[in-house]
Amino acid sequence: MNLYKIAGVINIMLKDTLRDKIKAYLKMNRVHEYLQLDHPFEVEFLAQGEYNINFTVNDERKMYVFRVNTGSQLALENQIKYEYDALKTLEMSGVTPKVYYVDDTKEYLDYGILIMEFLHGRPLEYDKDLEKAAKIFAKIHSIDLTNMDTTNFIVETDIFSDRILEARRLLNDFLNDQRVDKELKKFFTGFLEWAEKNKDREKYFIENKWHVINNTEVNSHNFIIGAKHSYLIDWEKPVISDPCQDLTQFLASTTTLWKANYLLTKTEKEMFFKTYINMMNGDNNIRERVELYMPYLYLRALSWCAYAWLEYQKPDKDIKNMDTFNKISEYLNVDFMKHLLKEYIIV
Repeated sequence: MNLYKIAGVINIMLKDTLRDKIKAYLKMNRVHEYLQLDHPFEVEFLAQGEYNINFTVNDERKMYVFRVNTGSQLALENQIKYEYDALKTLEMSGVTPKVYYVDDTKEYLDYGILIMEFLHGRPLEYDKDLEKAAKIFAKIHSIDLTNMDTTNFIVETDIFSDRILEARRLLNDFLNDQRVDKELKKFFTGFLEWAEKNKDREKYFIENKWHVINNTEVNSHNFIIGAKHSYLIDWEKPVISDPCQDLTQFLASTTTLWKANYLLTKTEKEMFFKTYINMMNGDNNIRERVELYMPYLYLRALSWCAYAWLEYQKPDKDIKNMDTFNKISEYLNVDFMKHLLKEYIIV
């Protein structure tokens, strides 16, 4: 099976089809008037993830991001509405995109639709922007949820148990697929056994509860670093939980290697923690929280890679990004995974 050829054909067809339909949709529903777009306006491809394709809509005076949702990592029936509600709640932080429009009917495009502001800037660079990232996290994690209606958010309290359940779901087909190497199956089976054996440590987070809004996808390309302001974007799967979820993922090697092929030093990590703690006016033992959660974050990351590897074998997958597929294959090397976990467990 030539994944590169299949991926290229599917991506080009879907992008072109959507671009034409988006322009017609905006006119047909008079959304362009609501957005105060003048004629003529243009629709251009911007970027894609695993579950979203993004376009820009602009008339040389204003520019928006038109986001098309093709799936849900959270297995939600209404993924796009979940993201819209989250962004509305997060607007007060000043470091997330403003959102203007949502259409979850799927009547015209067969997908959920979101329109938000276009933010100018570049992806985060770990050797330059750690302090900016720490400040962004602190602004988001400082949102007081006490008197807010947060019923629309998923809440995770038992974060080790949640990661185990998530991993079992992601690994179910992988562990039963004949195409998967036996050594890989043995590794993940052993990892799950270790996670179950040590999950009682999650009582720390229950006894010392600290809940904030977490993004849960904090790789370098989900940050927009601008000349004056910087932001965290891509809020398709936020949860209310311990802030260690975002900080651990941000610092984890599986994240820093994902887009930037970068490994943080101890000095860089410490500088990040100090900036975050200073902005939060206290640490609440954040270093210890991150240390406890790290192996469970790796369980999530590596289990998702296993799941995604199988998904990429399907010729009818809506979005196929070959850079992502290559990184997934790299991470699923048993030696790489054992090295990653040597500080925490022996598998």
